[in-house]
Amino acid sequence: MTKKDNTYELIVKKLTEEIDANEERTLINELGKHKSTARNYSILNTFWKKYFPKTKKHSIIQQTEKKLGFTYQESPKINNWKWIGIAASVLLIVSMAFSINYMIEKKQAPTLNQYSCKAKEIKTVTLSDGTKVWLNSSSLLIASEPFIGDKREVTLFGEAYFEVAPDAEKPFIIETSNLKTKVLGTHFNVVAYPTDNIHEISLYEGKVQLNPNTNNNTAILNPGDRAYYNTSTGKMRLLHTDLGKPAQWRDGILRFYDEDLFSISKKLERHFETRIFVSDSVTGKMKYSGEFEEESLDRILELLSVAKEFDYKVNNNGIIIESKKVGHDQK
Repeated sequence: MTKKDNTYELIVKKLTEEIDANEERTLINELGKHKSTARNYSILNTFWKKYFPKTKKHSIIQQTEKKLGFTYQESPKINNWKWIGIAASVLLIVSMAFSINYMIEKKQAPTLNQYSCKAKEIKTVTLSDGTKVWLNSSSLLIASEPFIGDKREVTLFGEAYFEVAPDAEKPFIIETSNLKTKVLGTHFNVVAYPTDNIHEISLYEGKVQLNPNTNNNTAILNPGDRAYYNTSTGKMRLLHTDLGKPAQWRDGILRFYDEDLFSISKKLERHFETRIFVSDSVTGKMKYSGEFEEESLDRILELLSVAKEFDYKVNNNGIIIESKKVGHDQK
């Protein structure tokens, strides 16, 4: 069995709750070494929990994994586009389940539509109910349209800004890997990339309700509120602040407000499709605020390193950021 096949088998065991402690440690280690595989697993895990009951074992997952193209990235370049294609494969099975269900009920089967963005790309889509959505780089939105029943549900991997069409009788629900955001009609931004530990929701108009998947705690957001949800601890933090202009990334602007370098480096990775390594926690925890419009990655790093000193260098594995060495000239 190849290493890739072994990873497949461990993922199957994890999803079907048949994995032992040693195998789980091996899987966690593999997911930690390969970001693309971690993204793929997160997406598959979300669909598995949502659409397939725990009593289902290998039969469904084996059908699914045959359609999945898990690949390891030997190049330092992150191919975010490939992981988006993974979800499309999962949809083949999910779509079949939807169609069979509605055929039995003699109703028109909805279509599971996927809207996706590559790196450095921003896309605007209008859903069947009139809701307008802006998708940020390396993001995927999945919607079963037309919306049938007493709610409008979509699934998001990445970042999106929503202007939800009002419908008091049919709430709009955005599901991510760890949170459900429920609204009636409002304007807000959601950041929920699969491998990020912190998911973020910012509310500009209206009111939303947040429901973590891990507990029964809920939070209500009002305009000007921003929620930070830690996917590792299950804890949520709410702040009321000046959110500024909504989702400036829609205009090609990278905006950082009191963010640490760890968080900023992840945004730069996605935007410029490269790898960035922050070598130490002291440097990674340095905070910055600023706006960059149509600036190159090298220029952004140069300006950040002047504001609070650090060194950065480029090698075959990507960009390495480290604390500034005394007597060492910056790049």
